[in-house]
Amino acid sequence: MLRKLALRLRDEERGIALIIALGVIVVLSIAMASAIDYSSANSRNAGVSDRQNAAYSLAEAGVNNSMSILSLPTNNALDKFALCPDSITLPTLPCMHTDTFQTGTVTWSGTLNQSPATGAAWWVISSTGQVRNPSAGATVTQLTRTITATIQVIPTTSQPLNNPSWNYIFNRAPNWSGVALSGCDMTLQNSVNVTANLYVLGNLCFQNQAKMTSGKLYVKGSVDQQNSQNTIGVSGADIAEAHVGLGCRYLNQSLHNPCKYGAPTTNDKVYATILNSTVPVISPPTVDWDGWYLNASPGPYFGCNAQQPGDPALPVFKFDNPVAAMSDSDADKLAFRNDNQGVANLTPNTAYKCKTVSGEISWDPTTNTLTTSGTIFIDGSATVQNGNTNLYKGSGVIYLYGTFLLKNSKLCAFSSGTSCVTANWNNQQDLLGIVAHGNGSVAADSQVPSGDGIQLVSAYMMGAAYATNNIDIGTTSTFDGPLDAAEVKLGQSSSSTFNGFQYVPVGLPGENTVYAQPQSPSFSGG
Repeated sequence: MLRKLALRLRDEERGIALIIALGVIVVLSIAMASAIDYSSANSRNAGVSDRQNAAYSLAEAGVNNSMSILSLPTNNALDKFALCPDSITLPTLPCMHTDTFQTGTVTWSGTLNQSPATGAAWWVISSTGQVRNPSAGATVTQLTRTITATIQVIPTTSQPLNNPSWNYIFNRAPNWSGVALSGCDMTLQNSVNVTANLYVLGNLCFQNQAKMTSGKLYVKGSVDQQNSQNTIGVSGADIAEAHVGLGCRYLNQSLHNPCKYGAPTTNDKVYATILNSTVPVISPPTVDWDGWYLNASPGPYFGCNAQQPGDPALPVFKFDNPVAAMSDSDADKLAFRNDNQGVANLTPNTAYKCKTVSGEISWDPTTNTLTTSGTIFIDGSATVQNGNTNLYKGSGVIYLYGTFLLKNSKLCAFSSGTSCVTANWNNQQDLLGIVAHGNGSVAADSQVPSGDGIQLVSAYMMGAAYATNNIDIGTTSTFDGPLDAAEVKLGQSSSSTFNGFQYVPVGLPGENTVYAQPQSPSFSGG
């Protein structure tokens, strides 16, 4: 009995163990399946998270692409079409871009916003990154992240001087043969007294009572002193430097190189602390006519902002007409240049104000004050001849595809009564440049003589001037500041005095062309 009972108990134990084993197996199977499902879910979630991060990185790449375009020096960040490709038709704004990368794509666009009242400008960039969704059976085939970036744009109006030619009266002498005494490429005559740095790329001739009593002299060719009253420096008061590449001739003596210090007859009438035939190379500036025609503000393609309460009338002269309004092609726009808008009177009897985010030209006849800022482009000529002592304020350059005439008037940065005072001239704050392409031989530009681009007649100006052709400082006129022309004619009794420049308007020829500076973006969304 006892044995049978023991056997039965052993059989029951085996059954219970089997049941327990089966239960343990089931529990372990469920746990394993849960673990596998949990791991798979985590893996999928990690994959989605990685792809979302990739989509965000792509969205950032779109903003970076917009910044690279806006920051390119040849582009103008204040042009509402700056983010559009060059087109023969006017693009529809905003221009959309789609860039493809190994991880996915990004679609981005931007809109330029401006506030005429405050002068602020900013781009709003919207960028969406897209990547493939790794979730199996997902209804959404793409994962996207969208961010918005705001980019402030600050106009560039001045910069440190880059081209040293703006520290000189610079005579380019384009027709110089390269031979000493082969004609006069620049002639100083009558009672002209040069008191500023002078650089001549050809031969320099002195006639009548003309002289140079201060500054530095650089002559690539030769110097010909044709009258006994001609002098470079004065005995006991040498000029700082005289560098003459091909030698000197005094009266009827033979040409000799190098020039000789001291009084005639065996020497030249040249008194300079440094006197040699080594002429430092200084290149004249190159004018970016195309770039400033397209980007000057105010100018043909950046017109005056809407008038604010209290503003005087907009100027009666036109920057250009017609303007290519149906195309964003630079070539099409440039085709309208030189249709010449006639002569713009910069100092009329009535006030005007033309202001943009990056520039201004305004006139107040009650105070005889011309305000300029940035780079202005007028596709024609301009004149000042109101008979007054006129002040200008601000740092700016006026480009003219025609000519410039200053007659019976003064245009200065600082005055005392009716006199202009160079001693008080802060040229880092107030400096007006005139850049003229025209020639008086063209009928529309004939306010000045044939061959001239800029002329002063019984007038005075403080500033800087460049002419593709000649600058003629005529009868009893004076220009204090650097001059750059094919030939600079210093008239009958003019002198010229100015200190060197450290900062100049950004539109001055030969300076780095920078229209505006986009700032670092600030982000939202994502």
